Amino acid sequence: MVAPSQPHQSTQPIHYMPAPDITAPESPSELRTIAGILAEKAWLIILCVVVALLVAAYHLKNSPRLYQAVATVQVEQEEKKAVKVDPIVREDLRSSETLNTIVQKFKSRALLERVVETNRLAQNPAFVPQDGSVTRDEVIARLGTLTKAELRRGTRLIDILAVHTDPKLAADIANSLAEQYMAYDIQTVSATTKGAYSYLRDETERLKKKLEESERNLQKYREEAGIVSLQQSQDVLAPQLRELAAKVAQARSDTARLQRQYQRLMAQASNVSDLLLLPQIAAVPEVQALRSALSKSEQDFKILSLRYKDKHPKYIDAAVQIEAMKRDLHLAATNALARLLEAIKVDIEDAKINQEGLEKELKQLEADALRVSQHAIQYSLLSRELEADRALFDSVLNRLKETSLAAEQQPEKLRFIQPAIPPAKPFLPNARRTYGFALLIGLAAGLALAFGSNALDTSFKSVEQAEAYLQLPVFTAIPKLKEVRLGETRFVASEGSDSRGAEAFRTLRTSVLMLGRQEERRVFLFTSAFPSEGKTFNSVNFAISLAQQGLKVLLIDADLRKPSVENFITGQTGKLAGLTDILVGSKSLGEVIHTLEKVKNLHWLPAGKPAPNPAELLAQPSFKEIIQTALQHYDRVVLDTAPIHAVSDTLLICNLAETTVLVVNSTKTPRKPVLRSIQLLRNAGGNPCGVVLNLVPLRRGGGYYYDSYYYYHTDSYHKEKNKSGGEEQVSQSGDDKQAKQETASSVPR
Repeated sequence: MVAPSQPHQSTQPIHYMPAPDITAPESPSELRTIAGILAEKAWLIILCVVVALLVAAYHLKNSPRLYQAVATVQVEQEEKKAVKVDPIVREDLRSSETLNTIVQKFKSRALLERVVETNRLAQNPAFVPQDGSVTRDEVIARLGTLTKAELRRGTRLIDILAVHTDPKLAADIANSLAEQYMAYDIQTVSATTKGAYSYLRDETERLKKKLEESERNLQKYREEAGIVSLQQSQDVLAPQLRELAAKVAQARSDTARLQRQYQRLMAQASNVSDLLLLPQIAAVPEVQALRSALSKSEQDFKILSLRYKDKHPKYIDAAVQIEAMKRDLHLAATNALARLLEAIKVDIEDAKINQEGLEKELKQLEADALRVSQHAIQYSLLSRELEADRALFDSVLNRLKETSLAAEQQPEKLRFIQPAIPPAKPFLPNARRTYGFALLIGLAAGLALAFGSNALDTSFKSVEQAEAYLQLPVFTAIPKLKEVRLGETRFVASEGSDSRGAEAFRTLRTSVLMLGRQEERRVFLFTSAFPSEGKTFNSVNFAISLAQQGLKVLLIDADLRKPSVENFITGQTGKLAGLTDILVGSKSLGEVIHTLEKVKNLHWLPAGKPAPNPAELLAQPSFKEIIQTALQHYDRVVLDTAPIHAVSDTLLICNLAETTVLVVNSTKTPRKPVLRSIQLLRNAGGNPCGVVLNLVPLRRGGGYYYDSYYYYHTDSYHKEKNKSGGEEQVSQSGDDKQAKQETASSVPR
């Protein structure tokens, strides 16, 4: 037996943290978290799938059997005709737009009306009820919902679908829809062709009259203008105009040339030497004779000047004679020039007269050509109008003949590839598709509810999460124990070594004892944030685990408002005297302590009779004296106290314990109230050293470390235990008579 000692309230706790696992990551992976959620919520997912499949089965059972008939037609690349004639309505059957237009035409009201009339669907009791409550529009609308046309991708084939509860009627509707489309298309083209033929016939008559009027107008203008052949007149006048214009140009050129010659001679009239150089003057006989005589005399004078001086009479006579001959030559040249100028003047006058005559004749001829051109303009207008009328008349006449021929032909755009036959099996409901869709919907709903509820669940889902959030170590994780739920046992710490519960409390004992020196940690306080979290279950079994080490342990029920230890051990409440009787002075400590026969060295102190003022009783110094007295006779004292958020009793006595353990329902208790409880304990002078996660699901994805270990070491143990029934129903939470495991719905602020 360890020597008793006084509690050390000022001892600084050494926080215990689990040794890190070097083989595992610091935080659980996303896949592990998802696997844990799926494992925990598997029942919900299965339930959703089962409900969806049941709904699908009900739907399949009560849904009518619908049969789908398919008729297939092919769109020709061009309309088939016996004679190739351009149609009135031209469609490019090769384009995708035309194919899609044909598909949409199968939905037209006019076509649906023809199908209703042809098959007498309004009078068919298999199609509509015969009570007179269905209108014609409703019949057509119903037919539109039961039929559909689809173009096969990459082909020119159109599938015409008809759905009905009667397979033969479905096939008849599909075939009738294709046939009526072909007939309706031929009728539409025929009506259009006949309308065009009527229009072209009237237009031909009108154009014929207009053509005759144009011919009469042209003939009348010929007669009024006196034009026999306008083209012949233009052919005659054109060469004459060109020839006469050339003559006028030549005459003008001759006149200008003579005038220039006359002016040049007049400019040379004063210079005899220049005149003599002119061919017209030099060719005059008199001038030629004088020039020849003058040339001979000058040669003789040169010879004479060699013999005689200039004073010699012969020299002088020769010189005088030469001068006289020069004067005669000048006079002769001047006279010749005068005669030449006079001749040129005459030529100029003649040239002007000739020019004026030619110009007058040219003007007259131009006037005649202009008059012919003016007639030609009007003539051309009338001729072009006549030709246009004739061309238009010929074109319309030809088109009229083609239209008349086209009206007698029936072009084919569609042709049957596969007529519809009554289907042997129903199209809807499709059991495989319905069950598959229901399975997907059930899985989706189950997964959504599973992950949604997990997202809304603010409880601790793993040891790592709890330690990271609370900044306190998790001493142990107590799993949901089947033997407790079945009532087989409540003292799980006293079970064999293979017991899952016993192993959990041995882990709790070891973790707590490793916090510091054992002689300094003798008083242990168990509390929780809310009721029904399992603090009594944990405190009792923790006390049992301490007693199993040979320590003398006293378990005190300090929850005076709703005591649970007496009920947990004996199944009764308020029958035994206890702590309340000691605090009011009616009993001593030795009178109210009881022993637990199943566990050696374990004694327990019940809460006693109900008291009206439990907080005031616990706040008295006498409660501290009770703890001190108990430590003189016991090695360890374990206090089971009230929930922190329910009442303030625990905060009044938490400073008396060296080690405070907070029990948390891992599946229901929110995180923030737990953190608030730790803060309240610290503010009150308490020493919260760690957390116990209670009611941990065994299949929570391994997030608590302990699942696989417990399952592996206790499988054989539970197989043996399950063979026998339990004695009574007890709760692992162990905090009330009804043994509820639910956490309080409201969180006190």
